[in-house]
Amino acid sequence: MNYVIFMLCVFAILILFFVATIAIFFLWLRRLWRRTRPDQSIRRGLIVAFGLGAIVSLFVGMKIWERNFVLARVPEPLEVAEIEYRLEESWGVGFMPGDNETGFVVYRLTDTSADWARKQGSHLKDMLAGGQGAWHATPVDDRGDERALGMWHPYDDDPDMMSVELPEGHLPTISEYLGKYGFDISIKDGRDGEADKAIQSTGSFYSYGTGGSITIVDPGRGKVFFAYAG
Repeated sequence: MNYVIFMLCVFAILILFFVATIAIFFLWLRRLWRRTRPDQSIRRGLIVAFGLGAIVSLFVGMKIWERNFVLARVPEPLEVAEIEYRLEESWGVGFMPGDNETGFVVYRLTDTSADWARKQGSHLKDMLAGGQGAWHATPVDDRGDERALGMWHPYDDDPDMMSVELPEGHLPTISEYLGKYGFDISIKDGRDGEADKAIQSTGSFYSYGTGGSITIVDPGRGKVFFAYAG
Protein backbone atom coordinates (compact mmCIF):
# COMPACT_ATOMS: atom_id res chain seq x y z
CA MET A 1 0.00 0.00 0.00
CA ASN A 2 1.56 3.32 -1.03
CA TYR A 3 1.90 6.43 1.07
CA VAL A 4 -1.10 8.34 -0.34
CA ILE A 5 -3.54 5.42 0.00
CA PHE A 6 -2.36 4.79 3.55
CA MET A 7 -2.78 8.44 4.43
CA LEU A 8 -6.30 8.49 2.96
CA CYS A 9 -7.32 5.41 4.95
CA VAL A 10 -6.04 6.84 8.22
CA PHE A 11 -7.62 10.21 7.45
CA ALA A 12 -10.98 8.47 6.87
CA ILE A 13 -10.66 6.67 10.22
CA LEU A 14 -9.86 9.93 11.99
CA ILE A 15 -12.85 11.62 10.38
CA LEU A 16 -15.14 8.81 11.54
CA PHE A 17 -13.69 9.07 15.03
CA PHE A 18 -14.13 12.84 14.93
CA VAL A 19 -17.79 12.55 13.87
CA ALA A 20 -18.48 9.91 16.52
CA THR A 21 -16.91 12.12 19.20
CA ILE A 22 -19.07 15.07 18.17
CA ALA A 23 -22.19 12.91 18.21
CA ILE A 24 -21.42 11.64 21.71
CA PHE A 25 -20.71 15.18 22.90
CA PHE A 26 -23.99 16.54 21.60
CA LEU A 27 -25.92 13.68 23.22
CA TRP A 28 -24.22 14.52 26.51
CA LEU A 29 -24.81 18.24 25.98
CA ARG A 30 -28.49 17.68 25.24
CA ARG A 31 -28.85 15.73 28.46
CA LEU A 32 -27.03 18.46 30.37
CA TRP A 33 -29.27 21.16 28.91
CA ARG A 34 -32.37 19.33 29.97
CA ARG A 35 -31.07 19.23 33.52
CA THR A 36 -29.59 22.70 33.90
CA ARG A 37 -31.51 24.73 31.27
CA PRO A 38 -28.59 27.07 30.40
CA ASP A 39 -29.38 30.31 28.66
CA GLN A 40 -28.78 30.97 24.95
CA SER A 41 -25.32 32.58 25.35
CA ILE A 42 -23.97 29.69 27.40
CA ARG A 43 -25.22 27.17 24.85
CA ARG A 44 -23.65 29.10 22.03
CA GLY A 45 -20.34 29.42 23.89
CA LEU A 46 -20.19 25.71 24.66
CA ILE A 47 -20.83 24.77 21.04
CA VAL A 48 -18.20 27.19 19.70
CA ALA A 49 -15.61 26.13 22.29
CA PHE A 50 -16.10 22.45 21.58
CA GLY A 51 -16.11 22.94 17.83
CA LEU A 52 -12.81 24.83 17.90
CA GLY A 53 -11.31 22.31 20.28
CA ALA A 54 -12.35 19.41 18.08
CA ILE A 55 -10.85 21.01 14.96
CA VAL A 56 -7.56 21.76 16.73
CA SER A 57 -7.44 18.25 18.19
CA LEU A 58 -8.03 16.69 14.77
CA PHE A 59 -5.29 18.82 13.20
CA VAL A 60 -2.79 18.07 15.96
CA GLY A 61 -3.67 14.37 15.87
CA MET A 62 -3.07 14.23 12.12
CA LYS A 63 0.30 15.96 12.46
CA ILE A 64 1.40 13.61 15.25
CA TRP A 65 0.32 10.56 13.26
CA GLU A 66 2.05 11.81 10.12
CA ARG A 67 5.30 12.40 12.00
CA ASN A 68 5.16 8.93 13.56
CA PHE A 69 4.53 7.43 10.12
CA VAL A 70 7.54 9.22 8.68
CA LEU A 71 9.73 8.15 11.62
CA ALA A 72 8.63 4.53 11.19
CA ARG A 73 10.61 4.38 7.93
CA VAL A 74 13.87 4.37 9.90
CA PRO A 75 14.93 0.74 10.52
CA GLU A 76 15.06 -0.52 14.07
CA PRO A 77 16.94 -0.33 16.37
CA LEU A 78 18.11 3.08 15.13
CA GLU A 79 16.68 6.12 16.89
CA VAL A 80 16.01 9.51 15.31
CA ALA A 81 16.90 12.83 16.90
CA GLU A 82 15.17 14.92 14.23
CA ILE A 83 13.95 15.03 10.65
CA GLU A 84 16.45 17.37 8.98
CA TYR A 85 14.78 17.57 5.60
CA ARG A 86 11.63 16.24 3.97
CA LEU A 87 10.13 16.74 0.53
CA GLU A 88 7.33 14.48 -0.75
CA GLU A 89 5.09 15.08 -3.73
CA SER A 90 2.43 13.09 -5.56
CA TRP A 91 0.73 13.31 -8.94
CA GLY A 92 -2.78 11.93 -9.36
CA VAL A 93 -5.07 10.64 -6.61
CA GLY A 94 -2.70 7.97 -5.31
CA PHE A 95 -4.44 4.76 -6.33
CA MET A 96 -5.08 4.98 -10.07
CA PRO A 97 -2.84 3.55 -12.83
CA GLY A 98 -0.31 6.15 -13.88
CA ASP A 99 -0.24 7.92 -10.52
CA ASN A 100 3.25 8.78 -9.28
CA GLU A 101 4.85 9.63 -5.97
CA THR A 102 8.34 10.91 -5.26
CA GLY A 103 9.94 11.71 -1.92
CA PHE A 104 13.22 12.30 -0.12
CA VAL A 105 13.73 12.44 3.65
CA VAL A 106 16.87 13.01 5.72
CA TYR A 107 16.95 11.81 9.33
CA ARG A 108 19.63 12.65 11.88
CA LEU A 109 20.24 9.90 14.42
CA THR A 110 20.71 10.48 18.11
CA ASP A 111 24.35 10.59 19.20
CA THR A 112 23.91 7.31 21.07
CA SER A 113 22.31 5.55 18.11
CA ALA A 114 24.89 6.88 15.63
CA ASP A 115 27.74 5.78 17.90
CA TRP A 116 26.20 2.31 18.24
CA ALA A 117 25.84 2.02 14.45
CA ARG A 118 29.47 2.96 13.88
CA LYS A 119 30.68 0.38 16.41
CA GLN A 120 28.88 -2.42 14.53
CA GLY A 121 31.11 -1.92 11.49
CA SER A 122 30.37 -4.33 8.65
CA HIS A 123 28.02 -6.30 10.93
CA LEU A 124 25.52 -3.44 10.99
CA LYS A 125 23.66 -4.87 7.98
CA ASP A 126 22.82 -7.94 10.06
CA MET A 127 21.63 -5.85 13.01
CA LEU A 128 19.13 -3.69 11.16
CA ALA A 129 15.47 -4.58 10.66
CA GLY A 130 15.21 -7.12 7.86
CA GLY A 131 18.53 -8.67 8.76
CA GLN A 132 21.01 -10.47 6.56
CA GLY A 133 20.21 -10.40 2.87
CA ALA A 134 18.03 -7.32 3.01
CA TRP A 135 20.91 -4.88 3.42
CA HIS A 136 23.84 -4.32 1.09
CA ALA A 137 27.11 -2.52 1.65
CA THR A 138 27.95 0.55 -0.41
CA PRO A 139 29.12 1.60 -2.95
CA VAL A 140 26.06 0.56 -4.94
CA ASP A 141 27.66 -0.29 -8.29
CA ASP A 142 30.64 -2.14 -6.81
CA ARG A 143 28.47 -4.83 -5.24
CA GLY A 144 27.22 -6.48 -8.43
CA ASP A 145 23.76 -5.09 -7.76
CA GLU A 146 21.56 -6.54 -10.51
CA ARG A 147 18.98 -3.81 -9.97
CA ALA A 148 21.47 -0.97 -10.28
CA LEU A 149 20.92 -0.26 -13.97
CA GLY A 150 17.15 0.05 -13.76
CA MET A 151 17.06 1.70 -10.32
CA TRP A 152 20.10 3.97 -10.38
CA HIS A 153 20.91 4.40 -14.09
CA PRO A 154 17.55 4.25 -15.88
CA TYR A 155 18.71 6.61 -18.65
CA ASP A 156 21.62 4.36 -19.65
CA ASP A 157 19.32 1.69 -21.08
CA ASP A 158 16.45 3.87 -22.30
CA PRO A 159 16.53 4.83 -26.01
CA ASP A 160 13.96 7.56 -25.36
CA MET A 161 16.40 9.30 -23.03
CA MET A 162 19.42 9.39 -25.34
CA SER A 163 19.30 13.17 -25.29
CA VAL A 164 20.29 13.08 -21.61
CA GLU A 165 24.06 13.41 -21.66
CA LEU A 166 25.58 11.38 -18.85
CA PRO A 167 29.15 10.07 -18.80
CA GLU A 168 29.67 6.35 -19.28
CA GLY A 169 30.12 4.57 -15.98
CA HIS A 170 28.92 7.58 -14.00
CA LEU A 171 28.29 7.18 -10.28
CA PRO A 172 24.74 6.66 -8.96
CA THR A 173 22.95 9.70 -7.56
CA ILE A 174 19.75 10.23 -5.61
CA SER A 175 18.48 12.75 -8.17
CA GLU A 176 18.69 10.20 -11.00
CA TYR A 177 17.06 7.58 -8.78
CA LEU A 178 14.15 9.92 -8.02
CA GLY A 179 13.77 10.98 -11.65
CA LYS A 180 13.67 7.54 -13.24
CA TYR A 181 9.97 7.89 -14.08
CA GLY A 182 10.14 11.55 -15.04
CA PHE A 183 8.58 12.82 -11.81
CA ASP A 184 11.62 14.22 -10.08
CA ILE A 185 11.47 16.78 -7.27
CA SER A 186 13.56 19.88 -6.55
CA ILE A 187 15.66 19.08 -3.49
CA LYS A 188 16.93 22.29 -1.91
CA ASP A 189 20.19 23.25 -0.25
CA GLY A 190 22.14 20.33 -1.71
CA ARG A 191 20.55 17.94 0.76
CA ASP A 192 21.02 15.08 -1.68
CA GLY A 193 24.80 15.63 -1.71
CA GLU A 194 25.40 13.71 1.52
CA ALA A 195 23.22 10.86 0.30
CA ASP A 196 25.22 10.71 -2.94
CA LYS A 197 28.47 10.47 -0.99
CA ALA A 198 27.00 7.68 1.13
CA ILE A 199 25.99 5.51 -1.84
CA GLN A 200 29.16 6.22 -3.82
CA SER A 201 31.65 5.30 -1.07
CA THR A 202 32.19 2.51 1.44
CA GLY A 203 30.91 2.46 5.00
CA SER A 204 27.14 2.76 4.48
CA PHE A 205 24.33 0.27 3.86
CA TYR A 206 21.24 0.36 1.69
CA SER A 207 18.07 -1.66 1.29
CA TYR A 208 15.30 -1.64 -1.31
CA GLY A 209 11.72 -1.45 -0.08
CA THR A 210 8.18 -1.37 -1.42
CA GLY A 211 6.88 1.37 -3.69
CA GLY A 212 10.25 1.97 -5.34
CA SER A 213 11.86 3.02 -2.07
CA ILE A 214 15.47 2.91 -0.92
CA THR A 215 16.75 3.32 2.64
CA ILE A 216 20.37 4.32 3.18
CA VAL A 217 22.01 4.13 6.60
CA ASP A 218 25.14 6.26 6.89
CA PRO A 219 26.82 5.56 10.26
CA GLY A 220 29.73 7.90 9.53
CA ARG A 221 27.48 10.96 9.25
CA GLY A 222 24.96 9.59 11.73
CA LYS A 223 22.11 9.86 9.24
CA VAL A 224 19.49 7.84 7.43
CA PHE A 225 18.23 8.76 3.95
CA PHE A 226 14.91 7.55 2.61
CA ALA A 227 13.92 8.04 -1.02
CA TYR A 228 11.18 6.68 -3.23
CA ALA A 229 9.92 7.04 -6.77
CA GLY A 230 6.93 4.97 -7.76
